[in-house]
Amino acid sequence: MSEKTEKIILEKQYDSNVPQFVCWWEDIIGIYTEEELYEQYKETNLYDDMEGILWVGYSTYADTVQFRFFDEVLCYLKDNEDLIRNTKFICDNMQIIRII
Repeated sequence: MSEKTEKIILEKQYDSNVPQFVCWWEDIIGIYTEEELYEQYKETNLYDDMEGILWVGYSTYADTVQFRFFDEVLCYLKDNEDLIRNTKFICDNMQIIRII
């Protein structure tokens, strides 16, 4: 490894029975449970009702879906069938997809 190469180590323990999500918000990328998402973003407008803002879910295996609230997105992604559909939701400057 060169001096400029950074090594990233994931120290988090994963439980395959608990849904995990990868989220991109501006320049922050992380792996979160539903509870960790809330703790990370509760002070932002992520959980607010914002007029005219929609979460749009794209998948190569299913129809496009839309939701108004982030909680609705999480409910949809927690559905075990979504692991097959591999839906990625985008709203403004955030993206989320379920990985476990």
